[in-house]
Amino acid sequence: MKVFCEVLEQLYKKVLLGVTLENDSHDYIFYLNPGVSDQDCPTATSLEWANTYGIQGRHQPISVGVAPIAVAPACLKTNSLMSSSREVMLLQLTVIKVMTTRILSVKTEFHAKEKYRDIIKILLESAKVDSKLICMFQNSDKLLCHMAAQCLALLLYFQLREKITLSNSWIAFCQKNLSEYSESNKAIYCLWTLTAIIKEIFKDSCSQKTEILKQFLTHFDTIFEVFYNSLFSQHFENCQDTSKIVNILICFLELLELLIASRIYPKLHFTCQRILFLKPSCMLEVITWPIQAFVKRKVIIFLKKCLLFKVGEDLCRGSVPPLMPPDRHVAMDMLALANAILQAVNSGLLKTLSVDGKHSFFGGDEVQPGCEHIASPDHVILRAASLVIMKSLEIKFQNCSSASEMKGNSPNSFCMQREIISIVIHNYQISGLI
Repeated sequence: MKVFCEVLEQLYKKVLLGVTLENDSHDYIFYLNPGVSDQDCPTATSLEWANTYGIQGRHQPISVGVAPIAVAPACLKTNSLMSSSREVMLLQLTVIKVMTTRILSVKTEFHAKEKYRDIIKILLESAKVDSKLICMFQNSDKLLCHMAAQCLALLLYFQLREKITLSNSWIAFCQKNLSEYSESNKAIYCLWTLTAIIKEIFKDSCSQKTEILKQFLTHFDTIFEVFYNSLFSQHFENCQDTSKIVNILICFLELLELLIASRIYPKLHFTCQRILFLKPSCMLEVITWPIQAFVKRKVIIFLKKCLLFKVGEDLCRGSVPPLMPPDRHVAMDMLALANAILQAVNSGLLKTLSVDGKHSFFGGDEVQPGCEHIASPDHVILRAASLVIMKSLEIKFQNCSSASEMKGNSPNSFCMQREIISIVIHNYQISGLI
């Protein structure tokens, strides 16, 4: 085991520096292939698999050790800590992640990149590492699950970039876990991985970005709509574990924002990119749920970013593509969203929005003993809600075909403004500020 760990550590150091690997690609597969069975999903490593079936077999690699490197990464564990199978598997996933990142980087030397590409292709085709990573989502170890999701997202994007058929195991996994709402952690990891893939697509500078995104969304166009309907049809108060639906909702909001951004910037047209605009009332209903204030805040800010064409700006690492003038279809969808918001406000939506509770700050919402708590409304929600309504009115007026139609909408605008003012005054009154 000590030799196995040492070789894996040295391999990590070389890949981290982008050094070209000298040995045959199959030699490295022995050390990188997680020993997870698709049937029973044990948390065994390839080292344990080797011990079980005989490390002296014909698949035993030649030595791939390298000379010590002067500066070792701080994150590496000592040999004593590497004795557990968990640490070995985490290091295997780290090496795969760094190797895939090196392939996608334009700074990696050509020959090193070709060797890394060959190794990753063997892991995907022969070792079925994608299925093994999906299997790890069942593990109770949160760190292992998160690392598996990170690796899987990069590997799936690698398949898209290399024009390799997208993993059937992954598509089947998504179809199974997003076909209906479930409080399983699998749905959360599924949504997180899908979001990470779209972020990688946005971050990449390759010229085929739009084509890659189109290829990706083709597989999930229907399933996203199904999950949207299923999630927002839930009765929050009847959920057994409310924290699960909150986590799933937050993950799905991020994914939904990127889907909308992928429609505005690359100008693609998939049904999954229009879900919010086709059924906006589902999203607006969340504001009436007996749910934590920070969730309602996220929903309102999400609506604000949609109306202002700011979606995806704080979720995409790297530069967001320049905003082009919205086409007719996007403009009509924005009008549908604006109309739905104005109708909801007319029906008393803002009266269900309480902003007098504890604020959610970076350090939490609990006031430390001895610290004074100053009562005040949540100005972030108040500003965002006001801006959402005002922007909706603006879109409504911009799409009026005649002066008479605009005049007919004027009473509604005054009602909306009065509604905003009354809500602001109400929240200041209950906070004791006026």
